[in-house]
Amino acid sequence: MAFLGFRRFPTPIIKPMWPFMASASIALYLLHKIETAGQSVPPYDVDPRNPRALHNKKLKEHSGH
Repeated sequence: MAFLGFRRFPTPIIKPMWPFMASASIALYLLHKIETAGQSVPPYDVDPRNPRALHNKKLKEHSGH
């Protein structure tokens, strides 16, 4: 049994999509970096809604600032 007819009609899927996959992975990486940097900005670093607030608070106490 052919999976969606791929044995009969060998259509390339990954080959033409590689630029989109590469650009999506770069965009997701940069979004993660921007998001992480935004969580460390002084007005938001100790906000209780921030998921990294406890971690940032410990870093501030440890560094002595």
